[in-house]
Amino acid sequence: MKIKCILIDDEPFALNILEDDLLNFEHIEVAGKFNATAEAKEYLKDHHIDLIFLDIEMPDQLGTQFIRELTPRPLVIFTTAYHQYAVEGFELNALDYLLKPISKTRLAAAVQKAEESMLLRSKKPAVQDHIMVNVEYKKTRISLHEISYIEGLKDYVKIYLVDRESPLLTRSNLRGMEKILPTTDFLRVHNSFIVNKNRIEQIFQNRLILPEAALPIGKKYIKNIEQFT
Repeated sequence: MKIKCILIDDEPFALNILEDDLLNFEHIEVAGKFNATAEAKEYLKDHHIDLIFLDIEMPDQLGTQFIRELTPRPLVIFTTAYHQYAVEGFELNALDYLLKPISKTRLAAAVQKAEESMLLRSKKPAVQDHIMVNVEYKKTRISLHEISYIEGLKDYVKIYLVDRESPLLTRSNLRGMEKILPTTDFLRVHNSFIVNKNRIEQIFQNRLILPEAALPIGKKYIKNIEQFT
């Protein structure tokens, strides 16, 4: 995994030292060096980078302001001779704040943070495709696409499955089911009902039509329906 970075500092000597030190890290690729934020801004219009090493007191613009204006915002490690910007730097979610002269130990720690952050970004969250519930005192796996809708009955819920006449009964409530069901696929439509969005065929003012049933829409859940439609 290569981390493409740029270096921004108005002191050419500081830029060269930092670049030389970064050559010791095999996962870091220095894609460019800039003496002004305006130059870096032009470069970023046409190039994607993962990380910026940025001096704060730049002649044309404070580094913190430069970062505020970036969309999307890469990872940032501030490099500066001044303590007073530390709080603002971390408010901007900077990975690190390195005080000049930068020791090799501190630089190594900052690079490690960048590597860990990039690794986390690269890991895509697993797509949820099922839930596990207790049915007749046994853990039962239910595929999300099998669920048509769910009805709440105080301390129990009925899970109605596609192509199955009898629902599954499990000890839970609708609030508990909401916590384990992905909102991308399921929608609370009533105090007593959660529905699989993919099963909705028609929507009227006060009810939904599914292949298996017609379900009421509760007044306080109308916004959920409006957002869905």
